[in-house]
Amino acid sequence: MEYLILGLLLLAPMTGYELQRFIKQNLALICSSSAGSVQTALTKLEKEGRIAAAETVEGRRRKKTFSITPAGRQAFAAWVARPMQAGKVKNMELARLFFLGLAQPAQRAAAIREQFRKAQAGPLPPGQNWDEVFRFQGCTIEYGIADAEFERQWYSGLLKELEEEE
Repeated sequence: MEYLILGLLLLAPMTGYELQRFIKQNLALICSSSAGSVQTALTKLEKEGRIAAAETVEGRRRKKTFSITPAGRQAFAAWVARPMQAGKVKNMELARLFFLGLAQPAQRAAAIREQFRKAQAGPLPPGQNWDEVFRFQGCTIEYGIADAEFERQWYSGLLKELEEEE
């Protein structure tokens, strides 16, 4: 969760609520979007000096906006450059997508349409090279496709081998 928050704060400073909402709308398949998870990570990152908070008052409400510090940028850069451990993460929500082919076409479209609507909500914050950000988000999707194709081919080969033994 901490590195996810650091990455989001690299994109733009955000409040805890904005971080939680962004994670819920865009990254819920990767991690929990609960207020407790986000707040725990923010507290830890702030204590480590990886983020800083600026407090403002709007009406009667206090608002804490978090931004990444140089130490946070360094920690994020080290984390993002580490070798991937693709086999470690499991995501049960992806099972719905996996089985979406068993649903009726209208149900498929409705399920995807809602997710697409959420993904399109709101303008992108300024200050980032969004083409590069989206490029690597696309790589994540391509990885999933390639992984599924590999598994399909591998199991097909194993099945053929086992059938030949019968």
